[in-house]
This record gives sequence, structure tokens and C-alpha cells, in this order.
Amino acid sequence: MSEVLQLSASQEDYIEAIFNIVAENRVARAKDIAATLGVAPPSVTGALKSLAAKGLINYDPYSLVTLTPAGEKAARRVVRRHDALARFLVGILGIDPESAGKSACRLEHSLGPEVLNRLNSLVDFVDSCPLAGERFREQFRHFFNSGACETECVDCGKKALASARRLQGPKGGNT
Repeated sequence: MSEVLQLSASQEDYIEAIFNIVAENRVARAKDIAATLGVAPPSVTGALKSLAAKGLINYDPYSLVTLTPAGEKAARRVVRRHDALARFLVGILGIDPESAGKSACRLEHSLGPEVLNRLNSLVDFVDSCPLAGERFREQFRHFFNSGACETECVDCGKKALASARRLQGPKGGNT
């Protein structure tokens, strides 16, 4: 049975940064991590020593930093939470990607697995459902900006149903 290490928000930020730097450059250096996180090099050194002690990274002073298999697994969990939040913030709430990314970084540390699964499912549903999709996003933007629905729900439902029927094509035939 594999045990999930409890990491602080700061430690999660570090392994996420290392994961992203390694994905882009194949390796990470302490100065790259400091630049990514906007912290001083001594702070990076302390964090790297702590993560190495937990068996999450391979680190020796003045050398390259890589994730261990356990570190990669932990980093993927953090990245998955971040991506789920960013997809929700951009795709459903209409937040601009830069603001959504910053907000996702702040929110990702407390997102539990059930919330993660439901957020992903909601975004997938809106993306795939002909009764939702872009029409849902338009209606939400209008509601957010005005505080009122643009159309009656019945009218909206009729338009979505007509759109779904057009996508389906003639009965019995393939489009």
C-alpha cells in the first residue's frame, strides 16, 4: 500500500515548479526554480533539502534537480488539481487564463479528490453536452454581467433541443 505524503502548500509549489521545469528543459536547476517561484536562492536550497529528505527529489548542492518516482507522482497530483481548477475557472466561469492560473495556484492546495472529480466532470459535461456547451457559457456571462437570465429557460431548452436534433441528422440516417 503506498502512503501519500502530506506536503505543505509551499512544498507542493516547489514540486510543481520542478515538474514543469523538467517537462520543459529535461532538468531543473535551483536558479530556475527560484526564478519560477519568485523566491531567493537560499529559500530554494532549504526547500530542496526538505524535499530530498522526503525522497521526492534527487538533489545535491550545485547540481541538477530531478524528481524521484514518488516526487513525480506527488507532482502529477498537484498539477492535476491545478489543471482542473484552471479549466473550471476559464471554461465555466470565463476568467482570463492568466488570472485563472494565479487563482488555481492559490486554490489547488486544498482541493480534495471528490471536488477535483466533480469539477473535471462538470467541465467535461459543459464541453460535450449540446444542451450546455457554448450556449451555457453565453448565458452565464449574461447572467453574471446583468444579474438576470437572458432568455426564459423553456426558450433556451427549445433552442438547445433544436440544435441537438440538427447535430443528430435525419431520423434513421447518418450525417
